[in-house]
Amino acid sequence: MLKRTSFVILIISSIVLSACFGPVPQGSQPAQPDQGNAVQQISSQQGQSSPAITDSAVFTQAPESHSDAEHHSDVDLTHLEVGDGKYTSSPQMGYVYTCMSSFNSGVGGAGNLGNWMNGDGTWDATKKAVVDGSVTWPSSFTVSLQGDQRVFTGNDLPNHPTGNYPISSSDDAYLYDRNPNSIKSQSITLTLPANPVAAAQPNCVGGEVGIMLSGVVIFSAFDAEGRDAAAHEVQDNCDGHPQVSGFYHYHNLSDCIVDNATGHSALMGYAFDGYGIYGYYGEDGAELTNEDLDVCHGHTHMIEWDGQMVEMYHYHATHEFPYVVGCFHGTPAVRALSAGEGQGGQTQPSQGQAGQAQPPQGQGGGQGNGGQPPQAAIDACANLSVNAACTVNTPNGNISGTCLTMQNSVTACVPAGGPP
Repeated sequence: MLKRTSFVILIISSIVLSACFGPVPQGSQPAQPDQGNAVQQISSQQGQSSPAITDSAVFTQAPESHSDAEHHSDVDLTHLEVGDGKYTSSPQMGYVYTCMSSFNSGVGGAGNLGNWMNGDGTWDATKKAVVDGSVTWPSSFTVSLQGDQRVFTGNDLPNHPTGNYPISSSDDAYLYDRNPNSIKSQSITLTLPANPVAAAQPNCVGGEVGIMLSGVVIFSAFDAEGRDAAAHEVQDNCDGHPQVSGFYHYHNLSDCIVDNATGHSALMGYAFDGYGIYGYYGEDGAELTNEDLDVCHGHTHMIEWDGQMVEMYHYHATHEFPYVVGCFHGTPAVRALSAGEGQGGQTQPSQGQAGQAQPPQGQGGGQGNGGQPPQAAIDACANLSVNAACTVNTPNGNISGTCLTMQNSVTACVPAGGPP
């Protein structure tokens, strides 16, 4: 009789507690930042390796994750489809919707085909060469909420070790990729919307697509020649390498940005339209593929955002091309932080406003400047002099720039930051 009475009391207590606390609301909106400055300091000290940076690490009290499921993968890393030439002028799943009309054929990128290329249109990520070395850097990276904006400042030096660059002739990676560039400190100031909104239609991407919480810029999936950079180019153990201006960067998710979450992946970085970039895993802890995501490489469901659970669009990294961002779901606040994306550029950037590099004077560089510029860019400068202001009409709206003489002696309208 005593046991039965105790059981009844336990049931009643459970019902009362459920009524008091209830479930977490599913339709909550993003928290509006304080009108003051809410600073999230994410800085790396020299010598630190394998950082564990997640959205929950920024806030003192974070909500519970979607699931306690352990991460698991069915992706075959020994036969990943090569993404060479997978660029398109309209959004398409598994492709990059690029603003570029041409790439620098024969300039930059890896020189020789790696023995990890299977010869059947796939490549083996488990056999790929890596650049030797373990160099640490005085990384500096800060993210702050200022009203409805998220402001990033940093030096593009990673909070994890890098390989030795330029690649040494004694390194086995030198057989395939002779990257001559050195890693250099940069000056980055970038402002993105804290609560981004979807554009009327997806926007094309340029050479760069976002910035990661390691403080490093992430480029699109292509090298300077329009090939699958992750498949062809040789990076270091953290999946990074420098381009001509010394910008250390990734083309896919770095193995050195640790995902400590269970179930849904943690926040790994931000695309240039303000939306978050999360890791490889979905709500059930399973690794995502292109088929799980939309044409821009993202989807919408409940995620952790600035310390709250909200239903929101976000990108995911995958091991499949295009790896991170295939197009912008929102409107990008910036097109580039560097000039001369990839290794083929000839220019040095000078920093302008909001993290945008000023147009290079008289030189083309990096991805997108090789070959013939878009006809619309040429037509925009038909009756203008060099260095005159110009406007190009694109599918994504009008883009302002400067009339510059390209390497092929053609004068064309070049947007701020170089070709988009």
